[in-house]
Amino acid sequence: MIDLERLNDHSRQFATQLFRRWPEWVQYARFDPYEDFEKEALLVEVPRPVDGSGHGLFITTSEWEISVGFGENFHTRFGTTGESSIGDFYELALKFIADFVEEKLVVAIAYQEKEWLGSWKIDLETESLDEVEVGSGEMVKIRSWLGTYDRELQPSE
Repeated sequence: MIDLERLNDHSRQFATQLFRRWPEWVQYARFDPYEDFEKEALLVEVPRPVDGSGHGLFITTSEWEISVGFGENFHTRFGTTGESSIGDFYELALKFIADFVEEKLVVAIAYQEKEWLGSWKIDLETESLDEVEVGSGEMVKIRSWLGTYDRELQPSE
């Protein structure tokens, strides 16, 4: 198990809040092996419960920000816009994670002939999956944490 005391201050502060909320995730925590500059950064890779996919949820604290991603083609960052308070972007990141694992948010990934075009989040409290537009020759994969909303959308022609 990771020794949280060996994380840098930023990573330790965030990890404390993260594991207070999801203590079962500490088993997936390690020092970020992809980080050359900041060896004390945190990486948490939580397998997707629905299929155990290794491309589940990932959270990293490298570069004094919080990055949260899902699957191979979606990630978002918190703390990169110069917010004045660390707590503010920690809270935003934790809210995003909570909304995602509670399936209030899903991710959409667009492809054209198997080539990635882009990805974005869909807030199910304010948006509808029926409103997702799919261009000609494109496909959009919708993915949710538990798989409840998983689907592949083709253009309606």
